[in-house]
Amino acid sequence: MRSPLLFAMLLLAGAVLAEEQETRDAREYFFVQTFGDLPEEMQTARDEGQLGMLLFFEADACAYCQYMLRKIFNQRRVQDWYRERFVNIGVDIHGDVELTDFDGITLPSKVFADHRRIYMTPVLSFLNLDGVEIYRHLGMIKTPEEFLLLGEYIEGEHYYDTEYKVFARKRGMRDEESVLTSPAEQTE
Repeated sequence: MRSPLLFAMLLLAGAVLAEEQETRDAREYFFVQTFGDLPEEMQTARDEGQLGMLLFFEADACAYCQYMLRKIFNQRRVQDWYRERFVNIGVDIHGDVELTDFDGITLPSKVFADHRRIYMTPVLSFLNLDGVEIYRHLGMIKTPEEFLLLGEYIEGEHYYDTEYKVFARKRGMRDEESVLTSPAEQTE
C-alpha cells in the first residue's frame, strides 16, 4: 500500500523540482543590473557580440507587465536566449531612476519614457548597437514561444520587409494565440 503512495509523492516532488529548475527570478536573470548609463550598457553589448538592447517599458500597476514578468521573463530558456543576444533593461514609466540616454542627457525614467513617446505599457523597444530603435512591440506577449519568435524576428532583421504578424503566421502562430486578453482571464 505504501509503495504506490510513495511513488506518487516522488513523482510530484520531481515535477515541482523540474518546474523550479525551468524558472528563475526575472529581475535577476532576464534583466541586467544597471546604473542607468545606456551608452555604457550598449558598449557592453558590442564587446560581447550582442545584437543590441531591449528596453521593457513597464509600470507596477500594469497587470500585463506583471504577467510577462511571472510567465515569460522568468523562463530559463527565454532568459538564456535573450541574454545571449541583448542587454535587457526594465524601465518604469512612472519611476525616478535616472537613465543616461544615447545623446548624453540624464533623465528620470518617467521623463525618459515620455521622451521616447511611451504612453502605455507594456512596450518592448529593440535598439541596434547605435542606440536607434529598430522595432517597437506594443502590448503583452502571451507565451514564451511567442516571445522567442519575436526575438527571432529581430535577430533575422525581418522587420525590414515583413510585418511581425505576417512573420508569426508563417511560423505557425495562429491569430487566436496573439489576441490580447486580460491576465485576470488567464488561469494560473
